[in-house]
Amino acid sequence: MSWSITAVGRPAAVLAKVTAEAAKIKCREPEETIKAIVVEAVRTALSAYPDNFAVRVEASGSQSTGNFPINDKYVNTLRVSIEPLYDFVV
Repeated sequence: MSWSITAVGRPAAVLAKVTAEAAKIKCREPEETIKAIVVEAVRTALSAYPDNFAVRVEASGSQSTGNFPINDKYVNTLRVSIEPLYDFVV
């Protein structure tokens, strides 16, 4: 399974979109737990931003059995980017 979420805007709106999109995506474990931890990390990071700031969040992940589908072992890939957008015109 793979998933991807992107949101751009003010921190509260970005967090709302990230949270809503993550809830729509259902994954197998341990990927579901990893995705939930990403949402909490984004929440923590965005809580430090000023309310009137613009930010872009991109998060994606995937899970596969790799070359060893033995004993329910999986390979997980994860990428998270939180980028402030300076001089953003509203």
